[in-house]
Amino acid sequence: MAGEGRKTFVAGEVLLAQELNDYLMDQSVMNFATDAARSSAIPTPTEGMLTLTKDNDEIDYYNGSAWVPALPIGAWQSWSPVLSDGWSNGNGTWIASYVQIGKTVHVKAQFTTGNGTEGTILTCTLPVTANHNMSAIAVGVGGASISGVIYPLRVLMQSSTAFRLYAEKSDAAYLTYANITAAIPATWAASGDVIRFSFTYEAA
Repeated sequence: MAGEGRKTFVAGEVLLAQELNDYLMDQSVMNFATDAARSSAIPTPTEGMLTLTKDNDEIDYYNGSAWVPALPIGAWQSWSPVLSDGWSNGNGTWIASYVQIGKTVHVKAQFTTGNGTEGTILTCTLPVTANHNMSAIAVGVGGASISGVIYPLRVLMQSSTAFRLYAEKSDAAYLTYANITAAIPATWAASGDVIRFSFTYEAA
């Protein structure tokens, strides 16, 4: 069963095996070599259990249905952003990862274009739900390599579940942003152009 919290034992009290399991074993940070070793040792986990897997140096907790990271210790997690607002991946490829430390989420990603469709606004899903909608707040930077020419980009929060990439442009004395389209910041090739970016935000 799941851990029972804290109990103050008094001198002379008999320590039962079930109490040892409930108050120590089931709520300690159990160490395993791999995820597979953990699954073998704990075939039926209960919500609240904590484990450390040594192969990826990750502390996980069981949320009632799956083991999820509790506090990554330097291990980045991979994720596959989903494009929207008229954009599609086609056969383009993502190399994207993130790490969450407490409430702080760091993201880095690269997208190589394929035969997808360009839309009106380049919108992508976040790997972890954001604390709130920081619409139009720049949280990161990047660049687009289009036919060998580099164009600066900005990462802006769209909502608690999505972010947008904007092309950076100069408008008189001010720096402004433009929606990325089939022709902005330049005409995209059928395949092989690259977008790279990184940003940081607060998780919910």
